[in-house]
Amino acid sequence: MTETNTAEQQPAESLRDLATQAAVLKLLAERVAAAQKDVRKRTQAALDTAAARDGVERIAAELPGGQAVATIGLRKGETGPVVVDEDAFARWVRATFPDEEWTETRIVRTVKPWKAAELLAEMDAAGTAQIADKVTGQVHTVPGVTIRPTRARTHGITWRKGGKDATAEAWRTGALAAQLAAITAGKEDEAA
Repeated sequence: MTETNTAEQQPAESLRDLATQAAVLKLLAERVAAAQKDVRKRTQAALDTAAARDGVERIAAELPGGQAVATIGLRKGETGPVVVDEDAFARWVRATFPDEEWTETRIVRTVKPWKAAELLAEMDAAGTAQIADKVTGQVHTVPGVTIRPTRARTHGITWRKGGKDATAEAWRTGALAAQLAAITAGKEDEAA
């Protein structure tokens, strides 16, 4: 039997049913994305508050019946050196290392990307916007660079074994109806 014969024997899906399914899934995806963004922001704020107040950095996610399905935990942010004034940084590199060709003169002086990365890595390792000259030992405060957050503190979800299946089953049976109501509510429902 050829593939054509097999395809011809199977009932064709209704184009109208497919169009409806596509529209419903698109709406659901849009609402889920908006709800996820909102709950992620609120969860982060609550975790940050709990961590500062009580030292809590993780919490179990439980289904209405009490079954723990996942753990939500803080992930630490990172700080590091960031060039905030390219011109000041380039002038400092040129003045501090005049014999090196680590800068380029265009309309403005810039530091070659590979050297900027190397210098920023040194500052990152030291935890300060300072460089110690390897030849003279002199410590330079580097203008145009500051230490600030480079990646925000966030949180992640770690599913427990069987947690996804249990959550899907709770969704299927309606046990999560209260939690999902806001996602499926229309604008007129949200105002009520």
